[in-house]
Amino acid sequence: MKLPLLLAQFLYKHKKLALPGIGIFTLDPSAEIPDANSKNSHSTALGIEFKNAVISKPDEELIAFIQSNTGKIKPVAVADLDSFLSLGAEMLNIGKPFFLEGIGTITKQRGGGFEFSPGAYVAGDPPTPVKTEKSGKRKSVLEEANFEPQPHSNRKIIVFLAILVGLGIIGWGGYSLYKKNGAVEKKPDINVVVDSNSSPAATDSTAIASLKDSVSDKKNDVIANPPKDTAAFKYVILQTYSKERALRRYNQLRSFELKINMYTKDSSFFKLYFSFPSATKDTVHIKDSLAREYAHAVTIER
Repeated sequence: MKLPLLLAQFLYKHKKLALPGIGIFTLDPSAEIPDANSKNSHSTALGIEFKNAVISKPDEELIAFIQSNTGKIKPVAVADLDSFLSLGAEMLNIGKPFFLEGIGTITKQRGGGFEFSPGAYVAGDPPTPVKTEKSGKRKSVLEEANFEPQPHSNRKIIVFLAILVGLGIIGWGGYSLYKKNGAVEKKPDINVVVDSNSSPAATDSTAIASLKDSVSDKKNDVIANPPKDTAAFKYVILQTYSKERALRRYNQLRSFELKINMYTKDSSFFKLYFSFPSATKDTVHIKDSLAREYAHAVTIER
């Protein structure tokens, strides 16, 4: 079930819904919520009232409700709610109404504060709780986006990354040896300087030359034969002129150990994006999955 509908169901069940940055909704205990078979399944939500209030953070009970009905871990549930409310705040700040399905519409008054207009009840059975993920196991960005890589594309990416990792290990080993021992001592019959990309296992000139040729061949092979139809794409999940919002969202996603990146132009415009290699044919699927997951429009850049 989508997040807006979950908020409505939470209000119907607990008779109170406090949303940070918005205010508090209350439901008259005597109000009758129509079910799926009711003739008045879209009756006006006359029993709902709204109060302007400063809410610093969402109720733990609300977060637990979202978790139990989406199967997401707590940090992701909190991030989803924050993203949804931030989008609503942006709409209100530019004079547009913020519609909450099953509850009503919020508009911003000229003198400050919000005004509430009741909407229509959402009829239907209560959401069915789903199994929540174990907090000890964190999914990768691709798994959280419900993205299933294509077998052939995935194999090419793994091979490409394995080659890069191998080259990195060789370079790191050579650099560590260079720092430990300094430049190799020159001898009358051997004139060798250890290269930063060489391996610590080679000590004579023949072995070092052979290893350097091998590393060079591997680098050339990676450059000459990259995985076909695979490139690094940027999936932009947030574009904003608000530095405060950009940093808050960036630090939040980083705290979840997600590899989010941030780009800024003259400290006046900010972009948050994920970057990972993918086949061109998969970009639209990844874009749509990320948009659903983070409740925000996603754009693709190269």
